Amino acid sequence: MRKYLFLLIIVMVLALAACGKTVGNTEKTVDSMTNQTEETDSNETNQPVEEGSSKTDSSEQSLKLQVLKGDAEAGATVDNNDLYIGLNKIIQENPDIGIEKDFSIYVVNIVHDHEGNPKIVLFGINKLPVAIKNFSFDYTLGNKDNEFVWEKQRVSMPEEETGVLQPNSAVPVILSLTPEQEELLKTLNGKNKVMAIDNFTFEEVK
Repeated sequence: MRKYLFLLIIVMVLALAACGKTVGNTEKTVDSMTNQTEETDSNETNQPVEEGSSKTDSSEQSLKLQVLKGDAEAGATVDNNDLYIGLNKIIQENPDIGIEKDFSIYVVNIVHDHEGNPKIVLFGINKLPVAIKNFSFDYTLGNKDNEFVWEKQRVSMPEEETGVLQPNSAVPVILSLTPEQEELLKTLNGKNKVMAIDNFTFEEVK
């Protein structure tokens, strides 16, 4: 079922903050706070934390936000859609998120649709040297006590909904949450959070 962002009436869009962590394409569970400071609240300013990477060289092109294909076809842009405006602001304020020469996931925040249903917003970040489409991965997010919001949950981003993700670009990934998952997610912090992606697959676009 297509879940285009323009159909979501998001509450408190301006509350979105770059409070997430970046995790790359890895075969092991990653402690997202290794050698990093404790995560701050979403209404505070804090810097993104990345695993196994350094910041993007200033000479390289800045990270760009892409609009999902379905949203673009409906007329949404980064300038006329409240959610994309908020997400683009995060990209502009944190141009170095993502892992060089890899695909990575960055946690943004929890939002709610017009019915009050919770969803988590992620960025799928492509810093591979090639454009990709039809990409999928197994996503794990939980704590060190083996309590998981998701454990190897398969996430698929088909071309007909997502489009082609260009190099050095990010696209929003929206995952629905149950009330139980939302409550567990709220307990995660810099000291207890674990996050990983495994079995990343994609088609190269030449």
